[in-house]
Amino acid sequence: MLETIFVARHGFRSNWVVSNSGEYNATIKSPTGIPSDPPLTSYGVDQAKQLGAYLATLDIKPQQIYSSPYYRCLQTSEPIAKELGLGIQGVDGGIAEWFGTAPFDHPQPATPELLQTFFPFLNTDYTPIITPATRGETMAQVHDRAAYALTRLIEYVDKTHPEVKAIILVSHAATIIAVGRALVGDENMDVGAGTCSLSVYKRNDTSSTPEWIDVDGKEVESTGTIDLNEKKIPVLPWRGKGVMGGWKCETNGDCSFLSGGEERNWWFGGDEAWDFPIAKGTGVEKTIQLADLSDDPVNRTETAKI
Repeated sequence: MLETIFVARHGFRSNWVVSNSGEYNATIKSPTGIPSDPPLTSYGVDQAKQLGAYLATLDIKPQQIYSSPYYRCLQTSEPIAKELGLGIQGVDGGIAEWFGTAPFDHPQPATPELLQTFFPFLNTDYTPIITPATRGETMAQVHDRAAYALTRLIEYVDKTHPEVKAIILVSHAATIIAVGRALVGDENMDVGAGTCSLSVYKRNDTSSTPEWIDVDGKEVESTGTIDLNEKKIPVLPWRGKGVMGGWKCETNGDCSFLSGGEERNWWFGGDEAWDFPIAKGTGVEKTIQLADLSDDPVNRTETAKI
């Protein structure tokens, strides 16, 4: 049964920009051809190698790797896989990048089949839990997405790989913050999210099983891939107790094994979405109409710490 979850952010990446009208442009063209899917810089590749080497020294090592479907996360997973003698078990939109809500479509990640042409050790037989929303998510939704995906993933590992006691998730800053909060059950937890940072979570009760009931007491889907372009993310009651019986954070955003230490740490700032009024005269005065977020426990009112 699963006892330990390692969570790592990808290494230092090259940049992209997006205009208020939704036009994406990358500084360095991605191998996948997707502007919002940049590769790591050479420095980021070095960080990933240092992360992989560090994981290989631990007494408890990941036995499976699950990655966001973005190129930089697979690049970060590559040296981990080589150091530990593993493949990548699967890519999943449940731990993909967070894009704020917008009145335009965000680029979607590459397919597992395309990614496998760059990373031959990627298993394409894995069935993803989530298909990301093209119009993005609110802060509350990315937290609920992480909680739902984690519950599904932990149950999947327990049932199909009962010999596996430790896995690693390789993801992005916003998502690893949401993951940490969902595991522990603390929606305000300050999760370290520097590039190639590593957090470690220990399970409170290995006999815990999921209850597929949402916060309103309604039964939710527990199988198949949920396309967030067609359905809303199920909101499981993780706040205050954590997913699957809760987890303890033993290591939070460790960067001590990196030559440059902690770099590019990140916090929710409230300005990552297009769900706010636009100043007149900018050419994009029309404000998108979203559901009232006033009762969301995690929303845009969370302030920046940088």
